[in-house]
Formats: sequence, C-alpha cells, structure tokens
Amino acid sequence: MRCLKIRYSTIILLIGTLYGVNYFLFERVLFFNELLSLIGLLLFIKFSFSPRGKFILPHNTVYRYVLYFIVLGCLYAVISLPIKTNWYFYFRNLSIIYSAFAFFIGFYLYEQQFEFYQRAKKWIYGYAFAAFALRWPVLIDRNAYTYWLTLVQRSWRPYGVIILLAVMIIYLLAYTSMSVLMVMVALITFRFLTPTYTHFKLFCFIILFVFGSLFVASIPYLQLYDDGTTLFGDAVYVYSQHPWFNIDHNTSWRFIFWYRTLVESFPQNLLGVGVGTPILPYLPRAATSDLLFPDEHIAHVIGTHNTFITIFVRFGIFALFIFIVIYRNVIRDFFSYRTHYYSNRNDLSIFLSFVALTAVGMFNLLIETPTLAALFWISLGLVAGAINNRKYVRNAV
Repeated sequence: MRCLKIRYSTIILLIGTLYGVNYFLFERVLFFNELLSLIGLLLFIKFSFSPRGKFILPHNTVYRYVLYFIVLGCLYAVISLPIKTNWYFYFRNLSIIYSAFAFFIGFYLYEQQFEFYQRAKKWIYGYAFAAFALRWPVLIDRNAYTYWLTLVQRSWRPYGVIILLAVMIIYLLAYTSMSVLMVMVALITFRFLTPTYTHFKLFCFIILFVFGSLFVASIPYLQLYDDGTTLFGDAVYVYSQHPWFNIDHNTSWRFIFWYRTLVESFPQNLLGVGVGTPILPYLPRAATSDLLFPDEHIAHVIGTHNTFITIFVRFGIFALFIFIVIYRNVIRDFFSYRTHYYSNRNDLSIFLSFVALTAVGMFNLLIETPTLAALFWISLGLVAGAINNRKYVRNAV
C-alpha cells in the first residue's frame, strides 16, 4: 500500500484529534467534520486510481460495503430532492452521507497513526484527565468522551488500562451518564466474557431477546403518547403508567421514539424517508414535550437516539443490511483471528475503540451528527486497515 509522506499524515491526524477535542469550536465553527470528509474523499481518489486511470478496489469486505453505503446514500440524496422540506434541512442531513468518506482516512493512514498516537499519548492522557476531572466544557464536551477512549487505548499497556478505567469512572460519577456504563459493559464483554464468535453471537442474541421482549411488553403503554399537540406526545403521561418508565426517563423517552419510528411507521419505513425530510410526522410549530423548539427545526435533525435506527429510518432496509454485513465481517474476523489481535495490542485497541463507539451509538446520535460522524468512520477505517494488516502478516508467514 502506498503511503503518504509523514508530514501530511501527521497534519491529517492532528486535525482528527482536534476535531475530537471539542466540536463546539472545531466542528460548529471551523467545520472539521467537513474538512475530514473532504480529506477522506481526496485519499480515496488518490489511492483508487492507477497512473493509467484504472480503478483499484482493495480486497476488503468492509471497504466495499462502505462504498455501497456511500452509493446508496447518493441515490437517496437524488431521490429526496423533490420531497425535501427545504435546502437547509437537506444539506444538514447530507452529512450522514458525505461523512462516510472519513473512513478512508483510517484505512489509508492505518500504519502512520500508531507513531502519531505514541508521540502524542502523554498530551492525550494529561488532557483527558484535566478535562474529565475538572469538568471544563471548554476542554471537552460530555458527548465526546468516547473519542478519548479511542485515544487512551492507543497504547495498550497496564498503565493505559488503568488510565482508561479511571477516565471512565470519573466521567460516570461526574455526569451520571448511562451511556458510559454501556460502553464499560460492552468493552468488558467483548474483551473478557466472550472467548469465541459463537459466544459473542449468543450474548448478542440474549441481549436483543431481553431488550426486544421489554420493548414489546411496553407497546400498550407507549401507544398512549399521542396528545395531538407536541412532537413527541405526552411523555410524562406515559411515565406515570408504570414504575418501569420512571427508572430512567431518558430510556423511556427513547422507547417512545423507537415505537413511533419502528412500529407505528411500519411498513412504510422499510424504504426510508430520505434526507431533508422530517423523521416524525410534520406538525408545524409543534413543541416537544420538554423543549420549546418548533418542529420545523427538531423533527428534521434530532435523530432517534439510536444511530442505527436513524440510518434505517432515513435509508431503509438496504442500509441496515449493509451495516449488518460490515459488523458481521468485523466481529467474525476479530474472533477468528483472536490470537493475532491479542498479540498485537495496537490492533486490539482499534477493535476495542470501535466497540466503544458502537455502544454509544446504540443510545445516542453518532453517524447522523457532524459532531461525531467522522470519529465513527475513521475508527471503522482503522478496523478495516487492521484486517488488511492481519491478512498481510498471515500471507507473509
């Protein structure tokens, strides 16, 4: 694989690091997600064509299916033109598609990123501790903590594990966030409790079965949301119908959202609603249950607070199939060659980082928001690079 000169890769990785530091500055003001997406596109063009103009496609399943997602997204972008609400919301939703080009940064800078993070690790550890312990929003936003998980794992040594756990505990105590608890459970399960691919599939099946059963049992209560005046309905009334819904209002609110987008909209949602369109039925000037934003703003950009459900709602069953294939390939490769990845702590850290980001996406915005999308795609690109590296090492032996 051809490599960029070290000075260029360092600049690109530095941009990615700053993007993860605080998106209020580096994304909302300086548009680093868009910059990283553009860089990824340029890398794709640079490495995908030979000097004679012949298209080169790596023998990597994850790489191919990311391309399929980009092509599918572009198709939906065209189809959505006549049904979009307006150009503003259309371009806001397009970030779901063009952010995927950041994947090629991780894939093509797989080799260079190890040296970069080794040099920067002391600054990363110190910055992360200061940001979490002092809870300074100017240092790090609470929603970007997963990015620091991907960084502190770059040096997988005993002290790195201690720092990782300490940062997670500090965050959990400081912000009382359930999402970081989900990340801890996911990492421990993936790393220690599932020794084979079969065990991992069984664990996922049990989780899906239990969660799905609770969701189905909740449907009679979730149907009571509709008050005809607010975007999400009367969530407080739903909370009062059963003690379970008062345990965690954030999760209960998500249940209402998922019911409306998965069950209430079935089977129309199988093909997706496209981009630039409201994710829930349009109610002009309707307020949310606990916010005062008009529906014209919130219904188009909020997402379902499960990034994969959002992808399904926007792009339909075909996009969901693409992600299923991607995750199946990633997870199966890890467990099939577990000995290799365990002996290579750098590659192991890449897989664990991707698991951490995935866990966050199950209950939060990730792929659909420009504040975090590039982190997901770069992480997936590094995973694809690790798989390619494993194949190279195996063939060399």
